[in-house]
Amino acid sequence: MVLVAFAGLLSALSFLPGSEQALFRELNQELGTMCQQPPEQARRVCRLHARLLR
Repeated sequence: MVLVAFAGLLSALSFLPGSEQALFRELNQELGTMCQQPPEQARRVCRLHARLLR
């Protein structure tokens, strides 16, 4: 489900140059991993990340 939402987001952001898309994918992967069990300081970032994937 998350991958489908992320794929949709990437297609919407297709105007980004390739290197920026790669960085965006990497950031999304790291945020997804961290947000599985986020530390207290990261909960707001994880909520924003979840909103972006919807």
